[in-house]
Amino acid sequence: MKICQMEKDVFYETVCVIYPGTHVPVVKEEEFLSALKLPHDGGSILPPVNVTELADLFKVEVAIPGVKREDFLIHADDNILSVCVMHKEPGNHDGEIFQQHEFNYECFDRHIILPENTDSEFTSAEYIAGILRLYVPKTKKPGRNQHTRIVVY
Repeated sequence: MKICQMEKDVFYETVCVIYPGTHVPVVKEEEFLSALKLPHDGGSILPPVNVTELADLFKVEVAIPGVKREDFLIHADDNILSVCVMHKEPGNHDGEIFQQHEFNYECFDRHIILPENTDSEFTSAEYIAGILRLYVPKTKKPGRNQHTRIVVY
């Protein structure tokens, strides 16, 4: 497995054979989480979240415009869903004077508490038009979910 360095010291694995479809580099979790602990510019803006209960699953929607799928690290521990983003804007804003600057999703770690009757092992995620959607299946009885990594399509 080959490792390459991309965008501001975040390491990605270049081989992802777990899921079919479009290739998206999988970020290495340890390096990603250690980078989240570093001080970053801007405030700690948390994106808005909608959680909808459907017949057989919970749909979680997070509004995060302007990032790429490889900027996400999503995992679940028990019934806590963690959505982490490490995004570095490629553009330089030198010389620009902002009257208002709210497009700042550079770095955040959002935790969403789900009901106990969820099965995070079979959670799926997609990122379309600035909205991250996670589909978390329900179970008949509360289960103990292990640490589960969720890949975004």
